[in-house]
Amino acid sequence: MFLNVMIVTFLLGLQVEASAQSAPQELKNNWPGFRGKHSGVLAADMIFPVAWNLQSGENILWKMPIDKHGMSSPIVWEKRIFITGADHQSRDVYCVDADTGKLAWKHAVSALPDAPADFVPPRVLEATGYAAPTMATNGRFVAAIFATGELVCLDINGERIWTKYLGVPNNHYGHASSLICDDERLYVQYDQKDNSKLLALNIATGELVWTAEREQMSWSSPILVDNAGRAELILTDSKFVVSYDPASGERYWRVECLSGEIASSATYSDGVVFVANEGAPATAIDISQHDQEPKILWQWDGDLPDTSSAVANKKFVLLPTAFGVVSCLDAKSGDVVWEHEFDHGFNSSPVLVSDRVYMIDLAGNAYVFKLGEEFELLGESKLGEPVYATPAFVGNRIFLRGLYHLFCIGEIQR
Repeated sequence: MFLNVMIVTFLLGLQVEASAQSAPQELKNNWPGFRGKHSGVLAADMIFPVAWNLQSGENILWKMPIDKHGMSSPIVWEKRIFITGADHQSRDVYCVDADTGKLAWKHAVSALPDAPADFVPPRVLEATGYAAPTMATNGRFVAAIFATGELVCLDINGERIWTKYLGVPNNHYGHASSLICDDERLYVQYDQKDNSKLLALNIATGELVWTAEREQMSWSSPILVDNAGRAELILTDSKFVVSYDPASGERYWRVECLSGEIASSATYSDGVVFVANEGAPATAIDISQHDQEPKILWQWDGDLPDTSSAVANKKFVLLPTAFGVVSCLDAKSGDVVWEHEFDHGFNSSPVLVSDRVYMIDLAGNAYVFKLGEEFELLGESKLGEPVYATPAFVGNRIFLRGLYHLFCIGEIQR
């Protein structure tokens, strides 16, 4: 028995080591969490359609109905798409075949072993629902969390590995912070009115690695960045932007620059963190010098996001709003480069592919335009249903969740 355990442990060690070595290339070719690997910024060599048409079928590879409500965004690993949906009865994890749009498996989450016998799902806003947080995967495991406080980890075939009941969050909108993981750890931003915390769990076992107490609350999601060779887990809340060491939970730095109800997540480019949310100025924070305190480069108090997150590169920062105004700022100075007003607002966050921005408004209208010195529209499409989720971009295909369907968009070869 002891020998068998040793053999299994050794093989698992080899698997983890091989996975860690291959992770960078794998992550480039997949979409492992909310806004992908790099906060919605993709490599320049990736090409996607700039327009599609639901009525004619142009560039619509498939369309799949989703039987439960959810605001969570799709994540993708190789040929598998993962999303969540939930109602008062149960919370579901779906795995969809990326080539065919067929349901590969569905895993129901309810009555977790450590939940109280008299467990009752909390009351949440209809707009938020029970399945607002986006899942996370490292290619071997997939994790999902719901507004009920139920956290579940599955293997990629839908078999349950472990679960945790974190308690119903004291949260007046409903829990919405997405999960994020690296190859070893799953990070859970569990903000609420009291006892907010950041958890790091062993993604293979569910064991607690470390926890960090948080003073404030938010509905934003963490980002994990490579800051000149130093990994940083960066979170926002109703006062602070905070950076942690992902391995230990040690706090690297904290900057006070936010206020209000924070739902937009931070973004990062070239040593600078950008944050923006209604109630506080947009702020650029230089974190490039590890041996120095972060420095605020600029602040801008114009039209700001309330749900959708900013996207940035070395030159520009793009700020979408819930009422349709989109502002492009100079990343170095914070000066306005241009502003454009759309007919509808945005909950979905923009994605930047080279110099092309993909944005989908609340009515399901998709816009593709250049991120440059002037606004230049390249394509416009109608999905035919509301969109709250942020699309995933993998393998020259776009996986887009509407209110009722999951869509696969790609160039159709004639």
